[in-house]
Amino acid sequence: MTVDSRYQKGMSLGWRLCLIVSLFASIPRLIFVWSPYYSGSILGTGIRDMLIQFVFSFLFAWVFLHICLNYTYQRINWFNRQKNWVKLISLTGIFVSLNEILVGLKILLDQDDSDVILFRLVYYLYHFLVVLTIIAFRYFLLTTQANYKIGLENEQLKREQLKAQLEALRNQLNPHFLFNALNILNISIVTNPDLAQRIVLDLSDILRYNLKVQNQNLVLLQDELDAARSYLDLYKARFGEKLVFYFANIEMTKQWYIIPLSLQILIENAIKHNVITSHQVLSIEVKLSETDKKLTVINSVNKKQQVPGTGIGLKNLDKRYKIQTGEKPLLLEDEQLFTVQVPLIEVP
Repeated sequence: MTVDSRYQKGMSLGWRLCLIVSLFASIPRLIFVWSPYYSGSILGTGIRDMLIQFVFSFLFAWVFLHICLNYTYQRINWFNRQKNWVKLISLTGIFVSLNEILVGLKILLDQDDSDVILFRLVYYLYHFLVVLTIIAFRYFLLTTQANYKIGLENEQLKREQLKAQLEALRNQLNPHFLFNALNILNISIVTNPDLAQRIVLDLSDILRYNLKVQNQNLVLLQDELDAARSYLDLYKARFGEKLVFYFANIEMTKQWYIIPLSLQILIENAIKHNVITSHQVLSIEVKLSETDKKLTVINSVNKKQQVPGTGIGLKNLDKRYKIQTGEKPLLLEDEQLFTVQVPLIEVP
């Protein structure tokens, strides 16, 4: 929703508020102040005064509502370009001027200034309450706007999270992944039963973890690290010494949280886009810095030629972090290393 559309919606609600406020400001005057006027022609004077009060209360509320909405949505005009002390003096001047006009009109119509102090006090009190009502209305609009924004961000986060889950499932359950894992498992059952058992456990951990985080916006960093280690162990069983990975400084003094599947996406990105041979070993390092509140993933660069991508990967991760934390992962790349720093989250 654009600023102009929010402003128009505020004005649409505002004129109804002005109408309600004016009625509440006018009816008590007829009931309590002019109750003796119910006899004869004096009733007309009471109704006239009530109508004057209604019109002036409506105009008063409308002027201050207009100023309030322009200020709230920072529309370009003379008032919003001024310093705060100029705005305060201007609002005070408008408040006093409108009240004095109303008092003067009342004296002119009644040709009686014996109760001018009482009239002035009553009018100032009425309109001070009107201003407070408009200020409360402004905070209502801001709260509604904030809730609307949070709702949009939550919906967007859910969409991005779903994309990430689908991408992770594609990466892990695609035919190549299953074929390689099962092929290594088949060979290892005969040649290395211990490795075969570890492959089964790692594959089970990965699938269980992905099911666990399907509906979560944040997960414990320790859980993500454990899942990433299982993920790398599976690839290690496939590539052997051609893949080297390290987990450095991952001892934590507090609980940290992270976007689900962040590490798996970064690991998959490194394996997918780099050549892995006996002469071109892929190195992946994961290290933690609690001081900087960053988790860093560094991989060596031996780029493949023309690797097709899905268009989700890092872009999806970038969007999810931006929505959830207001920060984006930092990407650094040179001819030898590709580095991604993702922000850690203290409280979910």
